[in-house]
Amino acid sequence: MVIKVCLNGGRTKQEHAGIPVTLDEVIADIHAVRKLGVQHFHVHLRDSEGMETFENRLLAPQMRILRQHFPDIKIGLSSNLFNGMTPERRYRNIREWEFGPDYISVNLSEPGSLELWNLLKNKGIKPEAGIWSLNDAEIFVKHKLDLFCERVLIEIFFEEEEETIRQAIQISAFIAEHNHSLEQVHHGEGINTWAVIDNALSQDYGVRIGLEDTLVLRNGVRASGNVELYRQLKLGQAAL
Repeated sequence: MVIKVCLNGGRTKQEHAGIPVTLDEVIADIHAVRKLGVQHFHVHLRDSEGMETFENRLLAPQMRILRQHFPDIKIGLSSNLFNGMTPERRYRNIREWEFGPDYISVNLSEPGSLELWNLLKNKGIKPEAGIWSLNDAEIFVKHKLDLFCERVLIEIFFEEEEETIRQAIQISAFIAEHNHSLEQVHHGEGINTWAVIDNALSQDYGVRIGLEDTLVLRNGVRASGNVELYRQLKLGQAAL
């Protein structure tokens, strides 16, 4: 079962002082969490101004350094359409990559996702399917994306906890009915991420935790950082 830590997302220091933005900060955070036994990480890498980027000239050297520091862990990157990024520009940038992360997350709800999926297949980089809704799950099944897929990442974003869990159960069952052996990792957003995690763990599915998903602990208190979030996840897992 995969437990993945998502270090930063598109968040800034203004949202939380512990968000790792620079490469040195990302390395330090991975070191700290890695000591606790984590093998899987999801990272949004930045340029010198702290802005997300897909440019090969900026990402390739950062990934090389990460590989040198952490040769024995899995590092995945995002392909989200952040502010100002178009599907066409994303495609062109990733087509030029001269490196390969262990996987790249592809949100099926975003325009250009199927074209990007085919590009990654040609480059030999396995996508992780970001599934936000039952419609996304239906796209995944219709196009037989499980034939070249690292795993499915079931991502649920609702304000109401009950609806969040209902959607997670529905999507998870639909995917499992199509491909029971395909690995699933679940996560939510904000305080509801804990309900999603508990539901997933109770069914032996993988989970994701980190400052990208939530800034707070189970009791709503602000987390000090990724290490504290992961430790609280493990405490909850032990209690199940």
